[in-house]
Order: sequence, then structure tokens, then C-alpha cells
Amino acid sequence: MKTEIVDRGEELDVAALRYFCGKIARLQTSWTEANPLRRFHVCPNSSGRRKKGCGFFVWVDVEFPPREKALVSWLLRRLKELEKDVGHCQARERKLMGWLILSWGLVMVVLFWQCL
Repeated sequence: MKTEIVDRGEELDVAALRYFCGKIARLQTSWTEANPLRRFHVCPNSSGRRKKGCGFFVWVDVEFPPREKALVSWLLRRLKELEKDVGHCQARERKLMGWLILSWGLVMVVLFWQCL
């Protein structure tokens, strides 16, 4: 295992890992309920559960205590629910805007015909 400093734009990996396949390990964040917001290094050739790359995987952060893990999991679930609600509200807003434009168009047609 070899470490080096790698600048990745937003983050600076102070100890980017080169392992098994020789490529720099990718830093990712877990969004699962079992390990919420926990960062880990993984082989860059892996893509999810199907393709494992060279098999390299190591946690960067320590595991949350049970109470904090439950709280973070609840917050993430609540965030997803709120994002879903925002999506529904935006869809409704687009629909209402369409009806508003249509109604204004009809008002303009009626006014135009009355002027003739």
C-alpha cells in the first residue's frame, strides 16, 4: 500500500491510497441506513455491488454510536421525504401555471371579440 497527496478539486485526500491494482482509491460516502454519511475508500474500477474491481475497500470514518446512527438515518429519511414533497409541489405549480396561462389566453380572446 502506498499513500500520496492528491488534489481532487473540492476535497484534498491527504492519504489517497494506491492498492492492489495500483490505481488511486476513490473516496466515497455511504448513504445507507446501516452506515449513514460514513466515508470509505474503494477501488476506482468498482461500480456498485456487481463490479468489485480489485476488491479494495476500507472505511475512513469510525462508525457512529447507535443513537447518532439512528438520528442521522432518520434525518436522511426525512430529507428524502421532503425532497419528494418539493417535487410534487413543483409539479403542481407547473400544472397551475399552465391553467393560468390558458385562462389568461381565454380572457384575451373574449376581450378581443368584444372589441370587434
